[in-house]
Amino acid sequence: MSKTDRLAKIQGEELQRMAREKPEQKASVIIELDVPPQKVGLRESTAAGAGGHAPDRVMPQAPRDLSDLEEKAARTRAFLETVLEAPPRWLRASRAFAAEATGAQLSVIARSSHFKAIRLNRRLK
Repeated sequence: MSKTDRLAKIQGEELQRMAREKPEQKASVIIELDVPPQKVGLRESTAAGAGGHAPDRVMPQAPRDLSDLEEKAARTRAFLETVLEAPPRWLRASRAFAAEATGAQLSVIARSSHFKAIRLNRRLK
């Protein structure tokens, strides 16, 4: 995997620059697990006379799928604990981990097939 391919999982120029040029700099990140998306239930929408459908609920997962997700999350947590200085926080609803990572750690994490994307963790205003 080339350096460019590896950095493709790292979303945003700021984090990519950290991984390339600032191995000691830390950032709070969201590390998304590479798992199938959750299924969403739809309802008919009458908003602004548009018609169509709008999401209104997350569909329950089959017990087997939920078990597979929890198993993958546990394996992935173990991997992250070997890379990071502090344990990551599992965000079950988001199917992601929140963690503090250095640029060098981001490069290691991005090489793993466990993850779909790494994003900067920002507070919403």
